[in-house]
Amino acid sequence: MKIADFDALNDVRRTGLLKLLHDGPRIGVGLGTCGIGNGAQTVFDAIKMELEKTGCKASLVPVGCFGYCAVEPLVNVYCPGQPLVVLAEVTPEDAAYIVAELQSGRVPTRKALCRVEAWDHLTAQVKYGEGLSDIPLWNEIPFFAGQQKLVLRNCGLINPDDIEEYMAVGGYQSLYQALHKPQPDEVIEEINKAKLRGRGGAGYPTAVKWKLLREAQADVKYVICNADEGDPGAYMNRNEIESDPHMLLEGMLIGAYATGASEGIVYLRAEYPLAVARLKKAVAQATEHGLLGESILGTDFNFRLRLVEGAGAFVCGEETAMVASLEGYAGRPRPRPPFPAEAGLWGKPTNINNVETWCNVPAILAKGGNWFASVGTANSTGTKVFSLVGKIENTGLVEMPLGAPLKNIIYGIGGGSPAGK
Repeated sequence: MKIADFDALNDVRRTGLLKLLHDGPRIGVGLGTCGIGNGAQTVFDAIKMELEKTGCKASLVPVGCFGYCAVEPLVNVYCPGQPLVVLAEVTPEDAAYIVAELQSGRVPTRKALCRVEAWDHLTAQVKYGEGLSDIPLWNEIPFFAGQQKLVLRNCGLINPDDIEEYMAVGGYQSLYQALHKPQPDEVIEEINKAKLRGRGGAGYPTAVKWKLLREAQADVKYVICNADEGDPGAYMNRNEIESDPHMLLEGMLIGAYATGASEGIVYLRAEYPLAVARLKKAVAQATEHGLLGESILGTDFNFRLRLVEGAGAFVCGEETAMVASLEGYAGRPRPRPPFPAEAGLWGKPTNINNVETWCNVPAILAKGGNWFASVGTANSTGTKVFSLVGKIENTGLVEMPLGAPLKNIIYGIGGGSPAGK
């Protein structure tokens, strides 16, 4: 269905809410790469077989990674009027117990990690229910204490293969707001108020890059997402795409509108097959719903997006080397100036941001630049996602306000080294 106006957008949103707040039980199995690597697919298959055998009417869906990778497989269970309960270290043998409890009208609590009563999304609050106070709230357990989920806001809760569920939690509302209310310069000003810096490492002010591209004169302008994450142990971008691919697309669409770009590319590592598959599906769904292509959301804004799989060269994470690779040359950095905003892909003005930078954009448009700037420090606003790996008790994805002491992450969330060092 092509979405051309706000009413149509809200119709899809309501359909998605009926999936999230199912009139019967709903089971979500964390099928990110981390979960699958720990046996989550066999858990999903076992629950599916048990549902079919018993005739239980619970809905079963894949969800992304909730972040606490050390205790995968994670399964979340929702019964109407009750909190959503996250179960940890679930095995195929637990499937019969989970389904039997749901058939009896009870929330399965064996292996309960935490509960979620409400999830404060960007433009909507999903209220699951109250009760089960003997199970700690998600942010009361040590791993999540102090975390603030902005980029990871939907990860592990929605089905990443379903655009309707993304819309249920406010997805594409920020894009509609950008296209129908302010001028492009006002969108850039909101990013400027937010003081958003590039999350790829250099920390360059995003609004400055966008303004340069906005002012550039050319028949074609490009925006590129740098998803060539190659740092050892890093899997933040992979998880963000696997768990919430439409968040990335919405951020890029807003950036393209603000800068006057009509073409977009996501340069994604081929070693991330699940992220590639889910992003391709998200692009197809967005195109089908009229959110990519011509006359987006009933406006004169046109934007096309394609996915390019990188061959694994670490150097292509550097933006000029990436541009060279996209043009068919060896991925080697080029001297600057000229900067990509002046002469980037095919010599045309180009803006390059990494996955996490783009993913912050819908949040900023939804709640305002000043709201975003109130998180973190005066000069480094917002949050940062870290992959916590190696010789640590609790591995996983951690999203903290910038300025948080490293000790809080390693010892408070990570539990320190198993050897006590």
